[in-house]
Amino acid sequence: APERNEQGGTDATNFMKRLVNGKDVRCELDGSRTYDRRVGICFLEGKDIGEAIIAAGLARDCPRYSGGRYRGVEHPDAAALPFPGYCSAR
Repeated sequence: APERNEQGGTDATNFMKRLVNGKDVRCELDGSRTYDRRVGICFLEGKDIGEAIIAAGLARDCPRYSGGRYRGVEHPDAAALPFPGYCSAR
């Protein structure tokens, strides 16, 4: 998802706040890091949170870390969102 100060960042942040604020989230970390952030898949009530925000058109698949897991749910409008260089597949 875009950073808060980037195009679409405020919308992505607000979506996530509405989705998970005050709820129990379970994350499966894979041991890698990007910009000192831990990488993994997080779930809310058994549903993949990354998939939810990407399907809503508020984030893009980051193949370097997802392995293309979300390619099939990426919304066409998300192509206008920033795509960090670190997301390109290795």
